[in-house]
Amino acid sequence: MQMSLTASSKPVDSAASDYLWNQVAELRDIYELLFPTQHIRYLLSEGEDAVWSKPQVTEGVHVPRPDDLGANFLGMIERPGLRDDSPEVTVRISIPRPPLPSEIKQTDAPWRPQARLGPVFSVRPLAYEYIRYRAEMFRKWRFQRRHGNAVLPFGEGTSLLSKAPRPDSDKRPAALIGMHWLETGGAEKLGFDTIRWALEAGLRVIVVASVPSIQRLADKLPDHPDVIFLRLDRWLPHHLWPRFVEKLVLKENVTLVHNHHCGPLYDSLPMLRSRLPWVKTVDSTHIVEHVDGGYPRTSGVWSNYLDVQHVISGELVSYFQNQFAAPSGRVVLGRMLDRGRDDAPFPELRLQAGQKSLHVAFVGRMYYQKRPVIAVETLRALDAWARKHGVEFSATMVGEGPFEGAVTRLLRRYGLGNKVVQLPGNTDVPALLQRSDLLILPSSNEGLALVCYEAIGNGCIPISTDVGSQNEVLPDDLLVPLEPHAAVRQTVFAVDRMWHDNGFLKRQKEGLAERWRKLSADPTAEEVLKPIYRAAAEDMQGN
Repeated sequence: MQMSLTASSKPVDSAASDYLWNQVAELRDIYELLFPTQHIRYLLSEGEDAVWSKPQVTEGVHVPRPDDLGANFLGMIERPGLRDDSPEVTVRISIPRPPLPSEIKQTDAPWRPQARLGPVFSVRPLAYEYIRYRAEMFRKWRFQRRHGNAVLPFGEGTSLLSKAPRPDSDKRPAALIGMHWLETGGAEKLGFDTIRWALEAGLRVIVVASVPSIQRLADKLPDHPDVIFLRLDRWLPHHLWPRFVEKLVLKENVTLVHNHHCGPLYDSLPMLRSRLPWVKTVDSTHIVEHVDGGYPRTSGVWSNYLDVQHVISGELVSYFQNQFAAPSGRVVLGRMLDRGRDDAPFPELRLQAGQKSLHVAFVGRMYYQKRPVIAVETLRALDAWARKHGVEFSATMVGEGPFEGAVTRLLRRYGLGNKVVQLPGNTDVPALLQRSDLLILPSSNEGLALVCYEAIGNGCIPISTDVGSQNEVLPDDLLVPLEPHAAVRQTVFAVDRMWHDNGFLKRQKEGLAERWRKLSADPTAEEVLKPIYRAAAEDMQGN
């Protein structure tokens, strides 16, 4: 390795030096696996971003330009090629700075209403939400017309031409688990579960993420020598992922690739199928998103390249079979539930007709999908209802994100600052739900919200918008329309009716119990995925 004099001319303290060399080691591990024989030149600069390295990769001779050597230039590292005439590769890359304390909490800019609609929000926030809802429905209609559901063809080939052979390896089989990012979310919860299940099945585990971020949950990965987190999200452009994945599979004896909403892993499927056909390909999808179908549509398009499509809801089973004619054996339902005792009683739901106090919870990241502004409007309406009926009202909102400041201002504006407590995302949610009567989910979209399972399991009744697969866990009378005004109005109506009509409340509890039993009878994600992991771990062919 050679370091230029320019790099050594800038004095740095020991902490900065350690940080720099740790970052350099990370990126070199990636590029030197991707380009094992080439002569690599790294042109390093000091980044202004805390997340993304802005890599530019040139295969062939690169003549340095003034913009390569600007004020932020740190220096150059060279890794000689295998031979004197090895091809050259130049990697121009910025070293992201350490995140600020405020960025560790939140990197997205605080949400603000669109400039020309700011006056509408300042006067009538719910009217602003209605305009946004109508725009979202229009985008959904437009994108549904634009995006097709054609499955990409995949030919098995002729038996006259043999498939690529699997090379020998002295390493235990590994699973490559690709995640969207390591931040809070339902898909990420399942991703972390599958890492643990893969380890328990005997696999080594390599984790990658596609979206550059702080990756706040990285420290939640198992502290285990068989778990590696490769920061492709930080260092590698998406178009180079398929080539890197090929090298990684061969080096680490990867026998299984499991995709959790990781875009560039889908783009790697043709390479896997043509060059590494022994690798098992699995994905898990959660939610049909409004604009273009989201990852389920992507999975459906790539259906012929996947061995198993794992879904968490009956809605998605029907979606794949109806929209993409996916074979029933390829699509497997595995609920994101832990298998409890078969004789475990249904949890006792606390809400009673005519009770004199009411505590309402909202749990969700403060992003538009969870519609926190509509949550505040719902709490405001419930507070008015409670005052009318002599009920002591209180609420807790859990979550962080760009809407956090707007939520705080609205609560103060509506005089709810002393009735509604705001808590961070790392709050003990089960403990909160154990002292809450209701959970509200006014989301614009959901798959099958885990927090609903959690609420019911802790004796709390959820009320949700009728989106995604929420009807698989909630009875009709606890589902409210997506339209903002109707969502608020129908939530209050449901609460009022349960409070006044004990028979109606009893029917809701019975409906929740019926759906709980039905969901509990379905296979869990662990039950359908762990056998696949065990088979991959036992596949020692070539070792």
